[in-house]
Parts: sequence; structure tokens; C-alpha cells
Amino acid sequence: MASTADTSFAPPHVPAELAWDHSLAEYNSQLDDPFIAASRLIDGPPVFWARDAVQGRPGWVIARHALLKEAFIDWEHFSSEGGMDLTMMLGVDWKLNPVNVDPPMHTIYRKVLTPFFTPKAVGHMEEAVRATCDELIAKFEDKDGCDFVQDFAIPYPSLIFLRLMGMPLEMVNQFFTWEQNLLRGTTMEARLKAAQEILEYLKYHLEQQKQQPATPLMENIMNARIEDGRPLNDGEILGMFYTFYVGGLDTVYATVSWSMRYIATRPQFQQFLRDNPDKLNKTVDEMLRMFSVVSTQRRVTKDFTFHGVEMKENDLVVMPIFIACRDPEAYPNPHEADLERKENMLAFASGPHLCLGMHLARREIRIAIESFLNRFDDIHIPEGKSYTYHAGSTFNVDSLPLEWTRKA
Repeated sequence: MASTADTSFAPPHVPAELAWDHSLAEYNSQLDDPFIAASRLIDGPPVFWARDAVQGRPGWVIARHALLKEAFIDWEHFSSEGGMDLTMMLGVDWKLNPVNVDPPMHTIYRKVLTPFFTPKAVGHMEEAVRATCDELIAKFEDKDGCDFVQDFAIPYPSLIFLRLMGMPLEMVNQFFTWEQNLLRGTTMEARLKAAQEILEYLKYHLEQQKQQPATPLMENIMNARIEDGRPLNDGEILGMFYTFYVGGLDTVYATVSWSMRYIATRPQFQQFLRDNPDKLNKTVDEMLRMFSVVSTQRRVTKDFTFHGVEMKENDLVVMPIFIACRDPEAYPNPHEADLERKENMLAFASGPHLCLGMHLARREIRIAIESFLNRFDDIHIPEGKSYTYHAGSTFNVDSLPLEWTRKA
């Protein structure tokens, strides 16, 4: 990682050799594969200060698996509160909940939601998830191909999310457009407009749930009692709704798209999965490891030294899981699937903020891969065509043209 002579963008406590005068998102977009592009940073310092770490904001970037794993657990130094700018942008006095809340309140809020995302609870959702998958595939099953992202990957987790939340399915395109403008709007004005429109809809949804909860999850949130029996206030509930909104529409669609691109470009691996369906669960874990699309954020709570790096209170720390999961120190030959790996992946983070929806995400990805492999042979990207992507705080596929041979 080359540095430049001009380090004026970095605060005084950042050594010149750790000042990186680049945009992380732009750097990750330089190659055909953003995961390969991002992994080049493993050749540089384990921790460095980027001029643009996320959405124009400067901060520390942790670029090693072992250090990131440690930082996730150390919430007392790396706080989830104040690391994101969404609630500040909205000008509200509540937080994304529970993702931007530290223990002990994080644990209290999480208990409200956990019963609906345990392996057993997600198991009860299998039929509905599979039905959603089948419903989408039926629209192109008699054709010789599709755009996997537009025709399947975007609506698939979105429809499941909407059913969990009791929101109207016919608004799926509007919800997704709002979310994309929020996360990837080219101007702050565009992002703010989307953020406010989402908030207004969530406020409306909250009022509807107060009258009549639409799903068991909504009923549990509306009837929850915390801290000596008090109900959740509107801000706490809106924080939960907003967290579900942002998390429910983006990451699964991205991971399943990257996974299908990998499978479609490796015919031998593709056939191996058809011949060995018992390997599919391990394959899903490897896909999640290889295509960990998320970069989370933290705020330094007080001045301290982290592995020789002097950090100051309120420094922004960006934690790009997509770099850590391609670290060869943790995963030899990190760019290829290895179904015998022992090291757990970090796709769902670790510590108190271990992803609440991880069991649902695994099931959605497994059912999607299984359904395509069972229906179609020789899934591939057509000759002369290619996929497109964008790399920001998450890595997303924009288009993935596929062709196949329909099974008799």
C-alpha cells in the first residue's frame, strides 16, 4: 500500500506511514472483482488511516482477520454507538436498534427479537422461504436464462422481509429503490431524501401496528416490556424497524448474487454440488466467508493504543469484513471455496453484535442455490456478456446475466 508525501488530510496522531490518501470504495472498484481488489490491502499495514474510509468520512481501517475479530468483541473501546451517520443525518434522538446500541441495553433489546430468529424459529419459515423462491423462479423457469440480480436476487429476500414486517408486497420495488438511494445516493441530498422518505413510511407503519399488529414479530415488538416492565417507546421501535429495513433488503441479495456468479463460472464445482447435496450447508458457509459484503463502523470511546496504533476518542473505525475474510493468515488460498476449512468465518461479525438474522440468511442462500441447481444444468454467464457491480460500504452485484440448460 503506497502512501503519498502529502498527509495533511490526516489528524496529528496519525503517523505518516499509516496515512492513506485514497477512497476505500474507489480502491475496491479498480479490478473486475472487488474482493480481490480489497484484499490487496492485506499487503499493507494491519491498521491505517484512510482519507475516505466510508462515504467521504476519514477514519481507521482494520485490514486483518485477527485484529477485526478482536475489535468486534471489544465493544468497550470500539462502540457501535455513534459510528454511523444515518440517525445524525435524520436528526432524530434514537439509534438503529439494536445494531447501534452497546451492552447492556443491546442485550435487553435483542431479547425482544431473538425468539423470531433462532434456528428453530427460522426452521418454521422454511416453507414460506421456499415458496417465495419457487414463485420467483416460475416467472423464468421455461426460459433459457435471466438476469439473476434483477429477476431473482433483489426481490427474493425483500419479499421475505416484507412478509416478516407485515408490509405490502406490491411496494417491494419502492422499498428497494429507497434503500439503494439511501446507501448509494451520489449526493448527500439524495441520501437524505431517501432516508426521510423511509422514515415517514416507517412512522406510518408503526401507527398501523399500534392499531393491529400484522405479524407475530410485530405483535412481539408492540407488546414487549423492558426495564422494570415499561413498553418500548416510539423511537426504540422505529430504530428496530429501520435496522430491519436496511439489513433485510441488501446483504442477502448481494451474497446470493456473488455466490451464483462463483458457481456459474466453475462448472466442475457446480456439478459437484449437484452430486453431493450433503455439502450444500458447508458450501453456504464458504460462500458467506468469501462474499462477506459488509463493512461495519465503530467509534473509539477513549484514547488508547490498539496493536501499536494510537487511537483517539471519537475516531471513526471502519471494519471491512470483506477484507478480513480474504486474509490468507486465517484462510489459506482465500479466493477459492474449500469445504474442509476449520476457521469460522466473520460474515456475521462476532461478539455481542453477532448478526441476529444469520440463520435466516443461511437458509435463504441455501434454498436459492439448491433450487437453481435442481432446476437447471450448465448454469453459466453467456459468452460476450459480463456482470456489473458497485463497491461501497457493501459490495453489490447490479446485473448478472445467466443462461442454462433446462432439465427434462
